[in-house]
Amino acid sequence: MLNELYSLSTALKSKGISTKEWHREYKPLPKVTTKAPCIRIWLAKDGSIRGLESISAEVAQSLRKYGNNQGTFPAFNIVPLYRLIDKEPLSELERIEKGTIPLDFDKIKSWCVNDNWKERIVKKIDRSLHNIPQTLSDLIGDQEQPERTLVSELIRLASGFTNEPDKSFKSALEKCIFAKLQKQEDLGILLPMLFHKGNPKKDHNDDTGTSISVVLDLFDWQQYGYPVTSQHTTEWINDMLLKSSLLSVSKQSEDVRSDAFGIPFINPNEPMPSVKLSGFEVTLRSMFSGQPCQYRYEQIDDGSYPIAMENRSLAKKSLEWVVGLEREGVTWRKIDKNEIVFVYPSKLPEIQPRFASIFGSSQAESSAQAEARFENIAKDFIRTLRGLSAKEKPDFIQIFTIRKLDKARSKVIFTRNCSPELLIQAAEDWEAGCRNTPETDLSERIIPFPLQVARIVNNVWKQNGELAQGKTAVERMKYYQGMELLLDLMQESMIGNYLHTVLTHSSGLVSYTGNWVHGGSKCKDKTEEKTLEKLKNETVLLLSVLGLLLYKRGDRKEKYMENMAYLVGQLLKISDELHTFYCKIMRKGDVPPQLVGSALFVTASETPNQAIAQLSLRMNPYLTWAKQYRFKDKTKNEETWRAGWLLSLYEDVANKLYSTMKDPTRFGDFEKAQLFIGYLASFPKRESSVTAIGDDNNNENNIGGANHE
Repeated sequence: MLNELYSLSTALKSKGISTKEWHREYKPLPKVTTKAPCIRIWLAKDGSIRGLESISAEVAQSLRKYGNNQGTFPAFNIVPLYRLIDKEPLSELERIEKGTIPLDFDKIKSWCVNDNWKERIVKKIDRSLHNIPQTLSDLIGDQEQPERTLVSELIRLASGFTNEPDKSFKSALEKCIFAKLQKQEDLGILLPMLFHKGNPKKDHNDDTGTSISVVLDLFDWQQYGYPVTSQHTTEWINDMLLKSSLLSVSKQSEDVRSDAFGIPFINPNEPMPSVKLSGFEVTLRSMFSGQPCQYRYEQIDDGSYPIAMENRSLAKKSLEWVVGLEREGVTWRKIDKNEIVFVYPSKLPEIQPRFASIFGSSQAESSAQAEARFENIAKDFIRTLRGLSAKEKPDFIQIFTIRKLDKARSKVIFTRNCSPELLIQAAEDWEAGCRNTPETDLSERIIPFPLQVARIVNNVWKQNGELAQGKTAVERMKYYQGMELLLDLMQESMIGNYLHTVLTHSSGLVSYTGNWVHGGSKCKDKTEEKTLEKLKNETVLLLSVLGLLLYKRGDRKEKYMENMAYLVGQLLKISDELHTFYCKIMRKGDVPPQLVGSALFVTASETPNQAIAQLSLRMNPYLTWAKQYRFKDKTKNEETWRAGWLLSLYEDVANKLYSTMKDPTRFGDFEKAQLFIGYLASFPKRESSVTAIGDDNNNENNIGGANHE
C-alpha cells in the first residue's frame, strides 16, 4: 500500500493539492446520529457540571480526541449511570419517553439503585480524566497562548474529579441530570444517560448498554476566544502535537540513513499511522512483527523497509484525501463492508473521470437505472478521459483494493497499474464480451460491472429457482478477480475454472427460468410477479457473464451459434414451446409443471447424444399433431400458423444439428455454456413467412418432419 500511496502523494504535490495532516493519536469522534448522539458536558470553575447538551453532527465532525483504546480526552465514552431490569419501571420509563405520561421525579430517583458503572468502566473514565490529559499537556508544551490556557484549565478541572463519592465524575453528572429532570428539560438525552434498559437474563458485567459519546468543555470559555469544542481549538491542539512529534524525532541520536524512498530516516520508534476508511480503520504497515520470517534476517517491523516520518505523513494524508466522501465513485468505491477499491491517475486533471465507477456502481446510483448502467458510465468515462489534454493525460492509472481481514489487520489483496489506453480498451472489450450472446425474450440485456461478477459466479441456485444460501457465503471467486477479468490479467485456465463454477451453480436457475418462460406460466399474484422478474434479471446477468467468458476465450456468437451445443439448447427450447402450444390447444391450457425440453436439460449438458435420442421419442406425438393442426381451418383466436412456424424451426435446427453431431461424446464447460445460452436465446424472427405457409393449404405434410427431425 505504501508504494501506491507514495505515487499518489507525488500526483497531489505536482497538482499543488495540500492535504490536512492529523496526529496519529488525535482521532475523529464517532459519527453522530439520532440514535447515537454526542453530549457536550460544560464544566464550571468550581468543578461542577453546569450543563449538558447534544451537539450537531456538523460540529462533531470537526472535533477530535487524543488518546488510545485505554482512554481519550477531551472526548470519551461513558455508559448510562444505572441499570433497570424490572418490568414495571421499564414499562413506565418507555411511556415517559413517548410522552404518554408525565415524569415523576421522585419515582425516577427511586429507580437509581443498580449502579451501571462497573469497575472496568470507572478505570477507563479515570484514565480519560487524569492520565491521558496529563500526557496531552506534556506534549502541547507551555506556550503562553489563549488556546494553551483554555486547554490547561479544562485539564485542571477534569483532574479534580476523584473516586470519592461526593467528588467523583459520576456524582457530578448525576447531580446535573437530576437538576435538569426536575425542570422537565431535555428528557430525550437525559433519560438514556441515566438508565440502561437491561436484560435480566444476562450477567450485569456483560450488559452495561450502548456507549454514549461525551466531550468536555469550559462553561466560561468566552474569555479565551473559542470553546474547546471548536474547529479552531481542535486544529491548534493538532498543530502542537505534530510539532512535538517532529521535535522528538530530531532529538534522537541514531545514525541517519535513508528510507525506502531515499530521504533521511530516523526511526521514530512508534507504530505507523492509521486512517479511518468507510466502515473500518486501516493501519499503514511496511512489515508486521507477527510474521516469523523477519526474525531470520533480524529485520523486524520496518527494519527491511524503513519509512521516514515525512513519508509516513504523506502516505496517511494521501489515503485520507483519496477516500474523501466527495470522491466516492471517482477515486474509490466500497465493494462490501470489509473491502474498498481505490483508483487514481498519476496526474490529477481539473475534471476527473469517474475512475472507480467503471468497476461498480454504488447503491445510490443503482436507484437511477439508466445512469447506473455499465455502458453509460463507461461511455462517459471514455469520453472524459479521451478529452483530456496531453498535459493532463495521466501516464498510468493505479488500482488497488484493501480488505479488512479481522479486527486488527487489513491487507492489500490486489494492486495493478495500467495505461489509460489499456483501461479504455478493456472497458470496450468488456461491453463487447457481455454482448457476446444473442437476444433473449427474458428482459432487456444487462451488462454487469466487474465488481458484480463475483456475486453472479458465487450464487448457488436450487432446481426450484431459489438461492441456496447457507450460513457461510460461497466465495469461489473474489470481488477483485472481476477487475482481473476486465484488465485481461486472468489466465485461460482461471477463466475455465470460473466458467465451471458458474455453470455448476446456475444450472438450476437456467432450467427453472427456461421452463417457466417457455411454458408461458401466469403469475398468481404480485409477489410471484416480482419473483419472476428477479429471476429473469439474474438470468440475463448470468448470460452476460457466460458470453464474456466465451469472448475472453475467443468464442464469438457468430460462430458458436452454429455449434452442436448451442443447437441442442435451441432444440430443447423449441420442444418446450411446441409442448406448451399442444397443451394450450388440446388440454385447454393445462401445461404440466415440467416441459419436454426442460426435463432433458441436465441430461443434454452431460450426454447430448443420449438426450437427443430421448427427445426424438418424446416429441414424436407432438410433432405428428402439429403437422395436422397447422392445416386446420381457422376459427376465432386459433394460431394454426404457430404450429407450422415451430415445425419449421425444429426442422432447421435438426438439419443443422445433424451436420455437427459427432460420435457419442460429453460436453465440456465451454460447450455447456453454449447450451445454456441456446436454451434461453430468442428464435429467429420468421413468423410472417410461416404464416403465409400456414395459409397455403397445399398438403405439403413433410414440412417440419422431413430430413433429420
